[in-house]
Amino acid sequence: MKGVYPVALWLTICVGLAAPRCARAQPLTARLHDTGYVRLAEWARWQGLGWRWLKRDESFLLTNRTTRLQFTVDSREARVNGLQVWLLYPLAARAGDWYVSQLDVEATLHPLLSPGLSPPGKRLKTICLDPGHGGKDPGNRLPGRQEKDYTLRLAFELRDQLKQAGFKVLLTRTSDNFVERSDRPDFARRANADLFVSLHFNAAESGRGEARGSEVYCLTPAGAASTNARGEGVQTGAFPGNRTNGKNLLLAYQIQKALLRGLQSDDRGVRRARFEVLREATMPAVLIEAGFLSHPEEGKKIFTAEYRRQMARAITEGIQNYKQAVER
Repeated sequence: MKGVYPVALWLTICVGLAAPRCARAQPLTARLHDTGYVRLAEWARWQGLGWRWLKRDESFLLTNRTTRLQFTVDSREARVNGLQVWLLYPLAARAGDWYVSQLDVEATLHPLLSPGLSPPGKRLKTICLDPGHGGKDPGNRLPGRQEKDYTLRLAFELRDQLKQAGFKVLLTRTSDNFVERSDRPDFARRANADLFVSLHFNAAESGRGEARGSEVYCLTPAGAASTNARGEGVQTGAFPGNRTNGKNLLLAYQIQKALLRGLQSDDRGVRRARFEVLREATMPAVLIEAGFLSHPEEGKKIFTAEYRRQMARAITEGIQNYKQAVER
């Protein structure tokens, strides 16, 4: 599939080539929600994608032989080849046309449709696993259960499976001790890790019988609001972790896809956040919420070694698929 060209380059091409196709594409951009937007129909044609409504004026598909993109009108919800991926800005309407944010073209769609390759000879060898919480920080708690215990157990199982797959694996903690959040990605940096994977489990304060499934977070690009914003401003600047935005997203996507396939869990999507462990990571990094401790069925499964083995197998598969995508 052709790569997604930045809007400035597209306009340069149109100016330089007075072709009817380019003339019909104008105006390609618009200013909406205080950010730049691209006309979706023109971008889709540039990508060789056909358009059809699923429900008139509510949701539609862009498809070709290898790609299926589903969008919801006036929403950040989208699906990329069946997997939920939250957009940075909602799809917007103007004068009868639908627009997608330029930032989503560059930082959401492009990394998934045209993954960037690692430099020649660069191989993914060392993975840093970060069992969330620990020590005085228990994480989510249920009667007789603490998140910190199960993130560590999952990390041990995942370490063993990744080693069997040929990777070198490091852990930010190997016992019930407290590690500052800022020290976790710094440990990975000092160890020259190629990936940073933080392991967590969710819990719901209300609706415990409803909230279930996995979600994987990567760092929010500068200038966009997080899916899990926690009161942050949209104009939050860049962090060290933003240097690997494209690979962060691709890694999150591959792991979430493998978790859904391996666990048959509910798809809560690939999401964005500015968690400290993601902000300060200098290598591709994700934070996995592998399921809900609070759900009466899913929680019971998480407490079993066999289900955690399935989780570890799925995460390993996602990492291997990521490695294959960037090393081709």
